[in-house]
Amino acid sequence: MKPWQKNVLKLAFTALILALLYRKVDWAGFAAILRGARPWPLAGFFAICGVNMWLSSSRWGLLLRADGLDIPTSKLFASHWIASFFNFFMPSNIGGDVYRIADIAKKSGKPVNTVASVFADRLTGFIAMSLLGFAFPLAGLRTVPPEHRWKLAIPLIVFLGFLAVAALVWQQGALRAVARWLPGKLRAKVEDVLARFLESVRQYGKDPAVLVKCLGISLLFQFLVVVAVYCVGGSLRLGIPFFSYCVFVPLVCLLESVPSTINGMGFRDAGYIMFFSAAGLRDPATAAPAMALLYMALTLVYASMGGALFLRRMRRA
Repeated sequence: MKPWQKNVLKLAFTALILALLYRKVDWAGFAAILRGARPWPLAGFFAICGVNMWLSSSRWGLLLRADGLDIPTSKLFASHWIASFFNFFMPSNIGGDVYRIADIAKKSGKPVNTVASVFADRLTGFIAMSLLGFAFPLAGLRTVPPEHRWKLAIPLIVFLGFLAVAALVWQQGALRAVARWLPGKLRAKVEDVLARFLESVRQYGKDPAVLVKCLGISLLFQFLVVVAVYCVGGSLRLGIPFFSYCVFVPLVCLLESVPSTINGMGFRDAGYIMFFSAAGLRDPATAAPAMALLYMALTLVYASMGGALFLRRMRRA
């Protein structure tokens, strides 16, 4: 299947999910929620976006330096910001990662090492997301309705899955064995690239402090995502306690990271409906689209600044 065909299918699937979720929404109530939004909490949202982008860039820089590549954090920050623009419009954040790899590979001269750093950067982020997605709901189990408690198994399974991926890459033997099954000419190329990729991964583990710092930054990043969503909810005057956001937002983040829809739409909305139902909102199916739409709009504003930075770079080239 061609890439454009996959995107058309994802777009159709996204539209189907949204139609099923919102077929009985009180649109007058939806409009009233948006009209009553307060602007000042949104300043907190944009501030957190900037802080989190810097945290992500610092984490990426730690991995690169562990592999002998010293790229200034400011350059990584700019690359991350531009990548956020591509992430917004392309499924599963692949476009943004491709840009980051291409951009920093030009500066480092080592594309395979750069791929390894982006892979490890992503992996630590997902491990932290799934860990918080299990730990917070477990700590606040009483706030989770009994009919929703089975969903706690989802982040736990995801967390264990990402740990298994990390162990597979660290152990290396299984990946090298798979490469040996490839045809001769292709095998030689794959084994060469794989050897350099795995060597970079090994470099990250030589200093345990690097991995500890990366995981710590990832956990702080994910917690600040919760605070950012809380700011959006505060703008909409939803009146939901902060700890409820801690319990449910990591679960919503896991749902929206599923690469089956455009920019997580549909899955994100379903997560907010579950969240608002558990929080006891009177009409969760009406509040959820307001939350999802405002969050998307704010993200678009921030990502568009990355797009402007990209255009500036293109003009200078």
